[in-house]
Amino acid sequence: MIVYFIGTGGSEGIPAHLCTCETCNEARKLGFARRKPSTLAIITKNSKAVLFDVGTDVRDHLHIPLEAIFLTHWHHDHIYGLYKLRWIAQRTKLYAPKGNADDLMVHDPKNIEVNFIEAGDRLKVDSLKITALKLNHPLGYLIEEDDKAVALLYDSKGLPEETFEFLKKKLAIMDGTYAPNIDDPYHSNIDESAEIGIKLADRVVLSHISHKNLPFLQLAEYVRKNYNGKVLVAYDGMLFYV
Repeated sequence: MIVYFIGTGGSEGIPAHLCTCETCNEARKLGFARRKPSTLAIITKNSKAVLFDVGTDVRDHLHIPLEAIFLTHWHHDHIYGLYKLRWIAQRTKLYAPKGNADDLMVHDPKNIEVNFIEAGDRLKVDSLKITALKLNHPLGYLIEEDDKAVALLYDSKGLPEETFEFLKKKLAIMDGTYAPNIDDPYHSNIDESAEIGIKLADRVVLSHISHKNLPFLQLAEYVRKNYNGKVLVAYDGMLFYV
């Protein structure tokens, strides 16, 4: 499978509008340091697309039918692009937790068919087996194809013990919202996620990066020096072959 990082930012994206912090100023100078809100696509071995969160308009990035859409949760930075996708020209299934569901999407979804799921549910989509995972904030997902597996675990502070024990996978995509030493009750800093991730997986990719994190170049260097190549920082447009 191919993991396609369409958006790797937090709610505000990078640069945040009118913000003059070091991270945002760097992104205005270096196009590769810009980040759209979190949006991830999995391309299956059959060249089908499954979307996980829709924080941005995906129409310029995926001009193929979507086999399904999965949401980790209903915060607006993870569903903004759904307001465009409501008008998609073919019926498309969306799977999401029920809590805090968006009123417009539930009552006027247009061509999106909303299905509620919960932790432990397992679905087959094209060649993928997808398991919804309990996290401390939203849902996560285990995505499997043949003997390959990806764990999508961002927007969470730590992992419930039951989920940690369930996962021993090859690639973990983790919440990397904040810079080192920032303690937030809902999101992890990069060290917290990296330390959990390397216990779970051979490779760890940090995503959901806020402008309150280190500037792109500093962040990449920090991770390289501290985690010996086991941890990478995602960027918009990144492709990962699993």
